[in-house]
Amino acid sequence: MSAEDTGAEGRRTPRQHVDVLVPVINAMTRRALGLTRDISRGGMKVQVAAPLVDHALYQVQVELQLGDRRLPVEGGMQVIHQERLPDGSILAGVRFIHLDAANRQRLVEWLAAADAPTR
Repeated sequence: MSAEDTGAEGRRTPRQHVDVLVPVINAMTRRALGLTRDISRGGMKVQVAAPLVDHALYQVQVELQLGDRRLPVEGGMQVIHQERLPDGSILAGVRFIHLDAANRQRLVEWLAAADAPTR
């Protein structure tokens, strides 16, 4: 059983797997930090090209697809932990430290739609 299954990471909200990898853009430099692997109201797991600075704060942008609409979400995040996988890739766990009301609403809307059963 992983730490994610036991709640040992302190996760308060369930994560939603992202079917299509979504680029995570550093809003300050406009450069890609990596690709979203999963996302929740509290944060996300990002596959990064190079290690991020531990516990650093980043202002990021992601564009979530919802049907034929794109939901841009921008906010502050903090790097909580990083893990290098056997294949050399790096996964970073980050938490949102600031999402304004409009960005939080777009994220909640996407999460609700992604969690809805398909028929």
